[in-house]
Amino acid sequence: MLNADLKLILNKIEALENPDIEIKVADPDIETISIHLFSSEEFEEGQLGYRVDGEGHSLTGNQKGDWKETWFVIGYDEDLGDPIFVDIGDSNYPVLTAMHGEDEWEPEGMFSSLNEFLKYISN
Repeated sequence: MLNADLKLILNKIEALENPDIEIKVADPDIETISIHLFSSEEFEEGQLGYRVDGEGHSLTGNQKGDWKETWFVIGYDEDLGDPIFVDIGDSNYPVLTAMHGEDEWEPEGMFSSLNEFLKYISN
């Protein structure tokens, strides 16, 4: 399952000191979100319910609201369970999230690139 893009992404994530991070948000009611980032060992299981079902069947599609083939979950919001994912179809690997439990996936950009995300959480 791991292509060169995913190996690069996971290597960068695993170079972090701690896979559990806090990100400040503009919402004054919550101020920060707690995120757990996957290790290489957690990565495949982390795709369950997004890219694949429990039987290993693809859940990806090309219709509006479908999980896209180029999206890979790299972690999750520890409070809400929302996925944190990258789009490997874009060479910058934007970091996105979407509300879990909705009828369709509507991604929201968190960071325009993986490098921007890693720089933010490393400070």
